This record gives sequence, C-alpha cells and structure tokens, in this order.
Amino acid sequence: MAWIEDPEQNVLLVRQSAGFKFWTLPGGKVKRGEALIKALKREVFEETGLHVQIGSLLGVLDRREKDAITLLFAAVATSGSLKVKRKQREIKEVSFQASLPEKASPSAKYFWSARRALVPAAAEARASGEQGDAVRLN
Repeated sequence: MAWIEDPEQNVLLVRQSAGFKFWTLPGGKVKRGEALIKALKREVFEETGLHVQIGSLLGVLDRREKDAITLLFAAVATSGSLKVKRKQREIKEVSFQASLPEKASPSAKYFWSARRALVPAAAEARASGEQGDAVRLN
C-alpha cells in the first residue's frame, strides 16, 4: 500500500467498486516473479492514474486471517493525473481525504491511526530539536 499526501497533508484513498466498497489506500497484490516496488508502482498507477516514486517502509500489518502481510510505503506522485481509468473495474473513486471515511478497510484504519499517531510525536521532536529517537516521517 502507498501513503501519498498532497501539499495540505490530505491522504490519497481509493474506493473499491466491489464487495464492501471500502475506502482504502492504493496498492494491491504482487504478481509471481514481480519485484515489490515495481508491483506497488503498477498498482498505484492502475488504481489512480499517478506515477509514483516509492520511499521508505512505514509500517507492516500481519494479516493472519488471510495468511498475508500488508506493507505500507511512503510514496510521492511524480507525474500523471488523478483519475479512475475506464477499464479499471476494482476502483470506483479516487480522492485525497483529510479524514478517514467511516466505511474504510481494516488495513486503512490500522495504517491511518498508526500514521496519525506519529505526526504529533514527530512534530514535537522537531520543535524541541531532539535528535536520536525522534520519529522520522518522509
């Protein structure tokens, strides 16, 4: 999954078109033999129309009930335009959001709360000039 913020610190979310129609962070599955970063770039482009540069790993969610893990990476849009592609059947809507919609996926809820909890701690550390154990946000 990709954590992409706009200049106002709104986060890019996609709304699924099937199942529970959750809002979630862009991303998807890695194909057999596909590199992880290449897969994330592909999925983000397919779902949002944006080309992105992938940054550091921000979080890991152990999804035992699905025999999977979900990884969250920082990402920055480098080109493209925000839109749902006509042939895209998985995603219904794409937008930057200031708050997490009520109907969000479990993974989006987990990463949203984890990332938002870090923001005040990082800001406080920067304001006090702390080094060392300060939380680094990309």
